Amino acid sequence: MLSRRALIAAAAAALAGTAGAGRPPLAAPYAFRFEWLEGGSRSLGSDAHVDLGALAANRASLRQRAIVTKRRVAVRIDGPGPSVRLSVALGAETPGCSVRVNGIALSTIPRMLDGAHRVGTAVVHQIEVSIPADVPAGPFLSNIQWLAESY
Repeated sequence: MLSRRALIAAAAAALAGTAGAGRPPLAAPYAFRFEWLEGGSRSLGSDAHVDLGALAANRASLRQRAIVTKRRVAVRIDGPGPSVRLSVALGAETPGCSVRVNGIALSTIPRMLDGAHRVGTAVVHQIEVSIPADVPAGPFLSNIQWLAESY
């Protein structure tokens, strides 16, 4: 299984058109750094993760008919050039649940998050996870793939 860093590099290379048929993708010239601003684990490297712990319905979530959790993350991309296009996608979808970044609903198809993400500067993004009340209890496992493309 690829680490998140390898997965990000492979996806970024494929989006940039550097991956040829029959060859493994080339390493992208960009390095990602994530720092969770509240909740979750702090990471100075590229393997950021957040553990939401056990989520349970409360009065507010019963009125909304969903458990909604929001976390902010600072994303820094290092590499050549003044800015890159930043896209995000889900590695796998959890049935019935939704994940949004800056209000953009994610799926396994990459969506552009920022058309001019400044290189070398941390930019804050908000991640929102919504679990409807009718989704059965169990683990919620998902990963967000961050994709950088020069232009």
